[in-house]
Amino acid sequence: MIVKSKIVLSKKLVLKRQIIKLRMKNNYCLILLFLGLSFSCSKEMKDASTRFSLLSSSDTNIDFKNVVKENANFNFLNYTYIYNGAGVAVADINNDGLEDLFFTSNQGLNKLYLNQGDLEFKDITQKAKIADQTGWTTGVTAIDINNDGWLDFYVCKSGSINSHSKRRNKLFINQKNNTFKEQAKAYGLDHFGFSTQAYFFDFDNDDDLDMYLVNHRKDFSIKEAKEPFNSDQLFRNDGATFKNITKKAGILNKGWGLSASIGDFNNDDLLDVYVANDFFDPDYLYINQGNGTFKDEALKYFNHISTNSMGSDFADINNDLKPDLIVLDMMAEDHIRSKENMATMSISNFHNLVKKGYHYQYMSNVLQLNNGDNTYSEIGQLAGISKTDWSWAPLIADFDNDGFKDVFVTNGIQNDLTNQDFRNQMKTNVRNRKRVSLDAAKKIITSEKLSNYIFKNNQDLTFKNTTKSWGLDAKINSNGAAYADLDNDGDLDLIINNQGEKASIYKNNTKNNYIIFKLKGPTTNPFGIGAEITVFSEKLQQTKKQFLSRGFQSSVSAQLHFGLGNKTKVDSVFIDWGNNTTEKLKNVEVNQTVIFNIEGATNFVKKDAMNSRLFKRIIPTDIGINYKQKENIYDDFKLQLLLPQKQSEKSSALAVGDINNDGLDDFFVGNAKGEKGAIYCQSKDGKFIETNQKLFELDKDFEDTNAKFLDVDNDNDLDLYVTSGGYEIKENSPLLQDRLYLNNGKGKFTKTKLPKITSNSKAIAFSDFDKDGDIDIFIGNNAKHGQYPLSENSYFLENEKGKYSNNIEGKFDSISDLRMINDAIFSDFDLDGDEDLIVVGEWMSITFFENKNNQFYKKHIDGVTNISGWYQSITPTDIDADGDTDYIIGNWGINNKFHPNKQKPLHIYAGYFDENTSFDIALSKVSKTGDLLPVRGKECSTEQTPFLNQKIKTFKEFAAANMFEIYGSEKLENAHHFIAQDFSSFILKNNRGGMFEIKKLPNEAQFSPTLGASIIDINNDGYLDVFGIGNVYESEVETIRYDASKGYVLLGDRKGGFTFCNDSSYFNNMEAKAIEKISINGVWHFIILNKNAELTILKVN
Repeated sequence: MIVKSKIVLSKKLVLKRQIIKLRMKNNYCLILLFLGLSFSCSKEMKDASTRFSLLSSSDTNIDFKNVVKENANFNFLNYTYIYNGAGVAVADINNDGLEDLFFTSNQGLNKLYLNQGDLEFKDITQKAKIADQTGWTTGVTAIDINNDGWLDFYVCKSGSINSHSKRRNKLFINQKNNTFKEQAKAYGLDHFGFSTQAYFFDFDNDDDLDMYLVNHRKDFSIKEAKEPFNSDQLFRNDGATFKNITKKAGILNKGWGLSASIGDFNNDDLLDVYVANDFFDPDYLYINQGNGTFKDEALKYFNHISTNSMGSDFADINNDLKPDLIVLDMMAEDHIRSKENMATMSISNFHNLVKKGYHYQYMSNVLQLNNGDNTYSEIGQLAGISKTDWSWAPLIADFDNDGFKDVFVTNGIQNDLTNQDFRNQMKTNVRNRKRVSLDAAKKIITSEKLSNYIFKNNQDLTFKNTTKSWGLDAKINSNGAAYADLDNDGDLDLIINNQGEKASIYKNNTKNNYIIFKLKGPTTNPFGIGAEITVFSEKLQQTKKQFLSRGFQSSVSAQLHFGLGNKTKVDSVFIDWGNNTTEKLKNVEVNQTVIFNIEGATNFVKKDAMNSRLFKRIIPTDIGINYKQKENIYDDFKLQLLLPQKQSEKSSALAVGDINNDGLDDFFVGNAKGEKGAIYCQSKDGKFIETNQKLFELDKDFEDTNAKFLDVDNDNDLDLYVTSGGYEIKENSPLLQDRLYLNNGKGKFTKTKLPKITSNSKAIAFSDFDKDGDIDIFIGNNAKHGQYPLSENSYFLENEKGKYSNNIEGKFDSISDLRMINDAIFSDFDLDGDEDLIVVGEWMSITFFENKNNQFYKKHIDGVTNISGWYQSITPTDIDADGDTDYIIGNWGINNKFHPNKQKPLHIYAGYFDENTSFDIALSKVSKTGDLLPVRGKECSTEQTPFLNQKIKTFKEFAAANMFEIYGSEKLENAHHFIAQDFSSFILKNNRGGMFEIKKLPNEAQFSPTLGASIIDINNDGYLDVFGIGNVYESEVETIRYDASKGYVLLGDRKGGFTFCNDSSYFNNMEAKAIEKISINGVWHFIILNKNAELTILKVN
């Protein structure tokens, strides 16, 4: 049984912990601590106006201040990291149940504060012999280095450019009497590199703790040389001492390391290391090889990363029991700061770095969502946490005790080192050989205090900025931070090390339920570093792994805290100590601290999860398919520098049909310019044979943008229509001519003539709209060569006795609003018995044409046709089985920087803004103040339209100007002007009577553009499901590429709703362009067309 100890609390809910031990029948110790008598909460917060309250130093007695003093020999001009600040460590140094605080100071005295209870602290620095004013101090880690059950401190050194001795890291051993003794050398840990932070973990599974040390290079130049002492370091724990095995382990590197995150990134029960590197050197993901070595595999696991990576944290943000990674960068949310501090990324430099293995890097915070199959989806922009300015520490923790982890971010820098006007002035001074004093430099550099950020978890992969409402909006520049329950009231308080100002202590006023765990690990790891706890309470599941070094230069509490919202009981708790040692506890009451002791653990061999998989992956070559898509190389940005993404790589031709009437599905797949398309004919054994090779070899100079099988000549076989296009192809080129291939009934095709169609065509829709017994064809056009976002008029090929002629003007009342068409379908949306037409494209609304007496009239539909987007696809289906047709609308998704809405749409102006021959464009958005502002920065805007260079001299001027002040009212008034109001993909539910309802797809379907979708009942439950695909890698280099989607399956239910199916058997980590269902051997499969890759073929189980 479990003994409960009720403790009467003081008015401020603070007490020293009393411990009652009970030896259980199964020989483990369970220690229960009730910190409150109530197990349910009627209010979310205690009596306070905000969730956090800033405590005054006079109340806490914490007056620590990290002040940096510059001089002529040491300043921000010769040491770039002078404003990186310092850290804070939480540690109960005297084991009295109260968390104590240790602050590091760059140049001054470190400070140790003993928690006296009631949120009052006592400065015991001098008595504790831990002041340490030698050199330049950075990060600090609390760790029990000698396994005596008392926490010690490892302190990092940097900054002392010319002194190895001043840069030797320190190890302060707890003497168990509130004093410490420095013994780094004795343990082999007195490294003299430029250290940022230390991370302790058991990398070799020998039950003791090794140390990874993040260092940065001495220089801040581009040279390639690796200097061993500047590299990150790996120290193996050999018992009494540590051995440096950096080179042997494959860790030797040359980065500017600012943080690391420890965890199992590939689910092999070995701990890996993610290193966040500043500047252009890419982040590392050191995957543990299980043999004492590591291999950097960041390129394999992440589709892109941040550029100036700062702090990081690795924890589960969506309660799927898989840890996710947050890495901070320095992109400002504020328009003026972003434009003043943002230099243009050179397109050539960007791609040269990619070619050299430096990865796709973007100046943005990243949230890498763990997919569980060794891939990650970066969704920081969808989540709403991508822009937090010059940020340092991310801390992922449940700050409101609702059971979902929130994100706290420290922010700010004393001087804006990246201010472009300042940098340009300094470059000018260098060119003119003008020496600038430190005082003179400080007068021209900008400086601004910034608030920190906190984001509340919305429980749907998104976060809400609650900085102000939670009381954390004070303008103060901060660096290191940690969380801990300082007053033992069951919520997490915040401790922040600020720049040049007193440290901040924020009391948390949350009143939701919670449960806290303390770990008593093995003798070689008393605090259970690396252990993982999973908590289940009704439908709520959470997990946390015990690592103390988190965020930036700091160390958090060794207690594992879980918020529970209004849950009144924990159903079960599972702890994995590592090395197949586990414990489980059932029916645990809330609002208490539970101590797990490894003495009661049992051996347990993990079994692989045997969840049923919806799909089986088929290797294409095993069934005779040798196709590979290959894009031709073309630089769209030489035509239009400010394109949001390339327009020349839209080949997505994939069509399925029975071309030889043998009852088996065959398919055609197109290719890019210079590569041939292919027809594959299915045989009875489920394998495929390529046919018509010579025909498509002759036409390989065409870019196949789309394809459909249709019977154009009424001979009861399927012919093939292929659209030709390509933004790179000049207008009226014969390479833009669409192609029609007639079938001889046996699957052999011959090209026949079509009317002259020499535009960049993309969409194909066909129907016998007039019921005269033949097939008519609508062709929608995409962007004109060099004139994005304009497009040529569409075509309507009317079939008159087997001959096609373009009759778009005669059959349609208005086509002026059709632009950049991507897809179209004929469908009887009004249920009047004839085929209407629906068209989707970019910079336009979904456009309905109602068929009235064989003429098409544009129809307005409330709430639909007045919402413009970047629509990519439309898929018809009766999703709710009510007898009418609904539509899956594939849009651009919401994981991007634009986030347009009806009140603040994305604008584009296009025209000839200057005297040259290039067709200019300018994207713009409405600011918080209502001004229309440019999306792109000064340098690239000036490169596109050079007259701006004379008109607007400085970045500050550009940042303060609106679109009309920048380009001139007359130019914009005479330009083409389009808007996009919504990027969400959704279901357009037909409610009949000309009424439609928009039902937004789940956020998992919004990771990337939905370029295509297919509908069948995948799981055989009687309800239709949706399989959507799409990624777009061709964004301009200052826009994060759209690479997060692995495809999505949405399972339908009887209520017409959809649930994302998290099943890695269908995940496709490629640039998917099209999807079609196909029957192979009588079983449904899906074919996915991937850019620059082979096909993905998935069999439905």
